Amino acid sequence: MDKDTDSFKEKLVDIFKQPRILLLLLIVILAIFAVNYAPTETGVVINGVAAGSDAERAGMAFDTKHSLRSLEKILSINGEKVETPANFYTLVEQLAPNSSFKIITDRKEDGYSIVLQPQGNDSNSQALGISVRDAAKSNIRLGIELEGGSRLILKPTAELSKEEFDLLINTLQSRLDVYGASGTKVNSISDAFSNEQFVVVESISSNKNDVYELISRQGEFEAKVGNQTVFTGNDVLRVLNDARHSGLQGCSPSGDGQVCTYGFQIEISSEAGDRFFNVTKNLDVQGGYLSEKISFYLDGKEITSLNIASTFKYQKITNPQLTVSGKTMPTLKQAQEDGQKEMKFLQAILSTQKLPTELEVVQSYSISSSRGRALLSNAMGVGLLALLLVAATVALRYRKFTIFIGIFVALISELIIVLGVAAFMKLSIDLAAIGGLIAAIGTGVDDQIIITDEQFRKKNAAKTSKGRLKKAMVIVLLSYATTMAAMVPLYFAGLKVIQGFAFMIVVGITIGVLLTRPAFAAYIRVLTSSRAQRKEEQKFEEEN
Repeated sequence: MDKDTDSFKEKLVDIFKQPRILLLLLIVILAIFAVNYAPTETGVVINGVAAGSDAERAGMAFDTKHSLRSLEKILSINGEKVETPANFYTLVEQLAPNSSFKIITDRKEDGYSIVLQPQGNDSNSQALGISVRDAAKSNIRLGIELEGGSRLILKPTAELSKEEFDLLINTLQSRLDVYGASGTKVNSISDAFSNEQFVVVESISSNKNDVYELISRQGEFEAKVGNQTVFTGNDVLRVLNDARHSGLQGCSPSGDGQVCTYGFQIEISSEAGDRFFNVTKNLDVQGGYLSEKISFYLDGKEITSLNIASTFKYQKITNPQLTVSGKTMPTLKQAQEDGQKEMKFLQAILSTQKLPTELEVVQSYSISSSRGRALLSNAMGVGLLALLLVAATVALRYRKFTIFIGIFVALISELIIVLGVAAFMKLSIDLAAIGGLIAAIGTGVDDQIIITDEQFRKKNAAKTSKGRLKKAMVIVLLSYATTMAAMVPLYFAGLKVIQGFAFMIVVGITIGVLLTRPAFAAYIRVLTSSRAQRKEEQKFEEEN
């Protein structure tokens, strides 16, 4: 290899002129914005608002699509500053029942005026219906192993169709939302080999027994017109959620946006049909609807209310059509999603008296938040130490500090981009995902060794620096293909425990092949050749 005649300043300038390095730098900056790390962030944010709660009636809402750093922060309750979740719940419990108070947030300076109305044995916190958490220091969502919480894996005791299984998932999610267990997510997984279906319930609560009690309880459902009960959960024979009996009814402009209406049918008993008719036949008609609404209650809490069509005044109906409208949204797609969400929520409430099947617990465990933070701290420390040791080992092999800098920056860049992707896609990072991330970084080191070896190998001296790097990138791409061939089937095997591991490897090596490996190759080329050499090579390629 010819002697390097370029100065350090010239090499530095040439490095930042490389398009691949500039692209990597741009993506890293975007990833940093996506992660939005704020180490000094403190306070308490709203992590959920229970349907039909006093907080929801006061206008408070929670959108699960919000990033963690954009959640609404609670500043004070009746002038008392809120500093921690425990402090928030203490202040709420100190309020007198049936009292009026104000919650000030960073989005509503004049605050929410709330009337606290506990029902039965409900505590103040249950009546208020707000779930809170410490303000996040970044948009990175952590699994329960790292943040603390509980996980239940449940198996239906009966075989369910896809529609029945989807209804089961929606019913469980809505039930948990209604009972104020916000921050609890219900998902489905299946075993690709046996086709068995499982329900996974993950909660920020560290008490798995509390979560299972909410899932298994049979809520008391009532539908009332005025103060008269027209049917209960026992009267609901079927909720028709198939495409023939449920779906979009129409969308229309509303203010500066769109609002969409969805409808579905239910079947109620003949006795319930009689009660419904006996109440509605005495009501007045106002603009196509009856003068009273039908309100739905779960365990004494009003969940929602709907207008009643005038046809119910004149005939007994045992398969009523229920119509729900979403909120006004900026775009048609968002309006459709919100309307469909409202329909599924009501379907789940009407089905909550009984689940399509019993559920048996396959696996359950809990992790305290303090233990989760300790695991996260240990994982980060071990990961950083591994990065330093690997980069240092490779640098010692080639006896160049600049090689160490290149490898370390490439690995850190890859880590930042992967975390940015996870934050943007709202993916949870658990221990399995961290294992996958470390494995992906390991493959990155292997590829960087291949690239560096090809550049320094003496028998390649007759080749141009670009030619040597092209040969190295071919090897890198073949390694990428074999890893993908192993990881993609592993991800679709349906085992949730290893899905995060496989997904993180796939994301990590894909980012590496597309961004960090080419950028590192460009860096090595500038490092190991002079401007004059690169110009000669460029001229040679153009002539040939």
